[in-house]
Amino acid sequence: MPAPPYNANINAVEGSKHTAFTSSVAAAPEIAARADPNPSADGPHRVVAAHTVKQFVEKNIFVRGAEAAFGCVQSGEYASNEIRTAKYTLLTFLPVNLFEQFTRIANLYFLIVAVLQLIPGLAPTSWFTTVAPLVIVLAINAIKEIVDDYYRHQSDREINSRTITVLEEGGRETPITWRELAVGDIVKVVNDTEFPADIVFLSSSEPANICYVETANLDGETNLKIKNCFTETAGRSLADEFKAFADGHSIHCELPNPELYKFDGAVVRRSDPDGPGGRLPLTADNLLLRGCTLRKTDWVVGVVVYTGLESKIMMNRMPAPRKVTQLERHMNVLVGIMFGLLFVIAAFMSMGVQIWDKAHGRSDWYLGYNGKYPDFFPGFRSWVIGVIRWMILLNGVIPISLYVTLEVVKVFQCKMILDLDREMYHAETDTRFSCRTTNLNEDLGQVQYVLSDKTGTLTQNVMGFVWLSAGDELYGKRTCRDTGYPIPSHIEEGTPHSVVLDPELLQGLGLDINLLAQQAPTKTNKSMRGHASIIRAAAVEPPNPALERFMLNLAICNTVVPAISDDGHFVYQASSPDEEALVTGAAFLGYRLYSRSADRVIVEVLRTGEHLQYQVLAVLEFSSDRKRMSIIARCPDNKIRLFCKGADTMIMARVMPRQPRITNVRHHLEEMALTGYRTLCVAEKELSEAAYAKWSAQYDAACVALSERDRKVADASEAIEKDMELLGATAVEDKLQDGVPEAIEALLVAGIGVWVLTGDKVETAVAIAMSCRLFTQEMALVELRERDFEGANDSAKEAAVLRGKQEEVSMEQTRLHAEVGSNCGPMVGLVVEGGALTRLLTPQNEGQLLDLCTSCKSVVCCRVTPKQKAQVVKLVQRLRKSIVLAIGDGANDVSMIQAAHIGCGISGREGRAAVMAADYAFAQFKYVSRLILLHGRAAFKRNSEVVWYAFYKNWIYNLVLLYFGFVTGFSSQPLFTSGLIAVFNLFFTSAPTVAFAVLEQDVSMATVLAVPQLYLETMKATRKEFLLEQLWWLVLASWHSLCIYFLPVYSMYNPNKDGLTYGWEAVGATVYTGIIITVNLKVRRLLLDCNHIIKLI
Repeated sequence: MPAPPYNANINAVEGSKHTAFTSSVAAAPEIAARADPNPSADGPHRVVAAHTVKQFVEKNIFVRGAEAAFGCVQSGEYASNEIRTAKYTLLTFLPVNLFEQFTRIANLYFLIVAVLQLIPGLAPTSWFTTVAPLVIVLAINAIKEIVDDYYRHQSDREINSRTITVLEEGGRETPITWRELAVGDIVKVVNDTEFPADIVFLSSSEPANICYVETANLDGETNLKIKNCFTETAGRSLADEFKAFADGHSIHCELPNPELYKFDGAVVRRSDPDGPGGRLPLTADNLLLRGCTLRKTDWVVGVVVYTGLESKIMMNRMPAPRKVTQLERHMNVLVGIMFGLLFVIAAFMSMGVQIWDKAHGRSDWYLGYNGKYPDFFPGFRSWVIGVIRWMILLNGVIPISLYVTLEVVKVFQCKMILDLDREMYHAETDTRFSCRTTNLNEDLGQVQYVLSDKTGTLTQNVMGFVWLSAGDELYGKRTCRDTGYPIPSHIEEGTPHSVVLDPELLQGLGLDINLLAQQAPTKTNKSMRGHASIIRAAAVEPPNPALERFMLNLAICNTVVPAISDDGHFVYQASSPDEEALVTGAAFLGYRLYSRSADRVIVEVLRTGEHLQYQVLAVLEFSSDRKRMSIIARCPDNKIRLFCKGADTMIMARVMPRQPRITNVRHHLEEMALTGYRTLCVAEKELSEAAYAKWSAQYDAACVALSERDRKVADASEAIEKDMELLGATAVEDKLQDGVPEAIEALLVAGIGVWVLTGDKVETAVAIAMSCRLFTQEMALVELRERDFEGANDSAKEAAVLRGKQEEVSMEQTRLHAEVGSNCGPMVGLVVEGGALTRLLTPQNEGQLLDLCTSCKSVVCCRVTPKQKAQVVKLVQRLRKSIVLAIGDGANDVSMIQAAHIGCGISGREGRAAVMAADYAFAQFKYVSRLILLHGRAAFKRNSEVVWYAFYKNWIYNLVLLYFGFVTGFSSQPLFTSGLIAVFNLFFTSAPTVAFAVLEQDVSMATVLAVPQLYLETMKATRKEFLLEQLWWLVLASWHSLCIYFLPVYSMYNPNKDGLTYGWEAVGATVYTGIIITVNLKVRRLLLDCNHIIKLI
């Protein structure tokens, strides 16, 4: 249900001082009461009237009067631009931090014990014995929070104190701080400056009224993006900057939301909003987001629409959900069991108190009975009191330091082992392994499934344009190395995007490879220093018309930004490596993208030196749902054409049927895919003036709609992207990363299921799976395609298809096992198409689908969307109760990474969005096997033993108190002094525990990596095994406690020569010493195994 309308008009106040408060989506219901009484039919939106200063408003009363006319609210009802990411203030720190710490059940338990100890006559020990350890545990966590929050406060002060220029009447520039900025301010941002708020782009220093923006702080991508200014204000001077605009226009835009790449708004002319040009659309292309940086542009001017916590970057800063590890769940169950055991022991000992008191209470004069509390008469009240006293005395059965010890251990494991592991450092990119969370270490030792993206994760995401299909011919099938031709130096020494093309392709374009080899410059092809003279010199015949149309399409239909680097080289800024490879390849082959602006693209034909100018009329952008992009342009011959490229399934469904070229291109696509290349199809369509005018009206109306704009724009795009002429297809090579086959093989041998989820077509994905040893020649492949469900129009028929595939898998397994001669586990690989997943990811079919997938050795899901990736991850976790690790490198993998119990991000060429969403980050896929098999296994074993050891040492400690109770009339008399009780967990036993958990190693690292099967020990560890192992530790502790207690007691029982015996304090100190020595000797193995840590540093 949409939020209520949210309309506002902003007016400046003197001195540019603005007061505001948060009015995010959550606050919308309250704001609705003061909102537009006659909201637009377009749905919920806000209205922003641009302003400059108070004097300007006074001269234009209409602007202030517009508040009433438009039902607008005051600026104070927008969020302040001052941000506060700090968690605490001086006043809130203590109550908030204590509340958070006492939500942990163990801390709450010890708080209750401490409170009970304050009741006179009820507690057998001093309050100090529980309060002191509890205070220290709370203080350690509080100090950690204080340090973290201090740095957050420092960052907030630095950001809020930055200055920005606000334009006032007459173009006067006034600097103010970011915290003073308000919605409606017109601001000027200069080159290399970060945008202080979300701003509608009005004008820039660039002649084409564009600007270049770096979004690294937003999504991690370093490639520059082009933003286009609002056309009505383009080119206006700063002197009378937007005076007319401020006088007569308001900005209607959607409510604040976290959608980074979506913005629906319109500039409305107040005088005639329903007339021609009364509503002009605003899109994400016109919005400059807070956190982005202006590059290669002297200045831009815009009007602020979202500030502070309502800006998109701030609305995306969600707190990471806390992930609870399997070990923590086991530990919580163990704590519950131990608490139950404690209650049983306390109840038994309390009954003993009553029995003993009944027999001895009145008769033993030294007890000093006086008929007062506590009494010696049995009864329910005294039994309850006895239970409480014994539970207080034995409260250490649950270790007070367990949770904080585990937290310290995990930090040490991350910072001293993982982050410093030299084998996980990637020298080429100078990237170290990074732990972005410390609470999942042990779950790395129980991973059962690894679900991976393909492009940029298994492959290098370093694209080379290698084949193309055009004019019914397939070019580039043989590389230069295969044919023996000399390789131009700017290819041989090129960047990773080097284009390796067959001489046939060059000859088809009229290029002489030998002449190119002689005259090509020595710089990389990315710099494109093979100037027009080289191409002209290599031209031997007129170009192939089909190829020329194909190359022009590649040069035009993209969002690549050409620029000149600082050293004078020609470079391309692309949002994806695929586009960079295709545009660079087209340029190398003679059709160079020369310049691009919001409404114009110029292509240089290097063979002739001609510059072809195309007027851009519309850009239908690429999205993961559309899987294609189109540009509509007026060509040099004055004809209007639509240039389109995208996934072959999308393009083939939208081209004119029965084209002779379709059959050939399909064959070429299959051959490209079988070789493991990424494929795209290219198409074109000529539009009449009348057809374009009719469609343009529909598209413009969709663009200014404030409700369901995305759907309306998609419908308009669908209406024009049909009946196209297929021009051909491209093949882009994306090589495997180093070490990927070995890493996957090790994971499979360790018993971990490896699934690949990719948007590529089936043939490409299977070829890559073969290359990385996910599939092998010995395996049988079973495909689950969308076509298998033709005619299956209900869940029963879909289930029948799944049963048939399950039978096929079983038959293949039986056949392969018979051939091999033994049952060697699953030997079938499954290939699932995205269209089939769409049908099967339903409550009726998902269980059967998962059974089919898990019966196979490896699974490859093709043509899947980002949403489907996350759905598959959640399905495996929910129905198999398994630990799933998801790994990816791009923004389209974020949903999968966040859905998985453990998310890993590859810091690749797709930006850092995946890294920022991940729990662990590194540079190459090959490191995941070392992370899981070595560090994960070690962390699970170490941390499990930390838990077992914590209960072991406390069980010894409390059992001796229990033994002492039998000889003191069940009176809950402590054997140790209060000081010794207070420091047992925190000082005498914690440090060895931490050292043990960081340094302990049961087998060498080389052995673990050489024998991946060792991972099965931790991967298959269950809660039952965990609890049984703890039981064995407790049995051992019971034996040790008997020795530790009775040996000193009986050795010190006899009186000395003076007839005196040792007091209980002396006996207690001796027993206490025995406990300390015994429990610390239990961790002696770390002394033998600590040398291995040096090898990692």
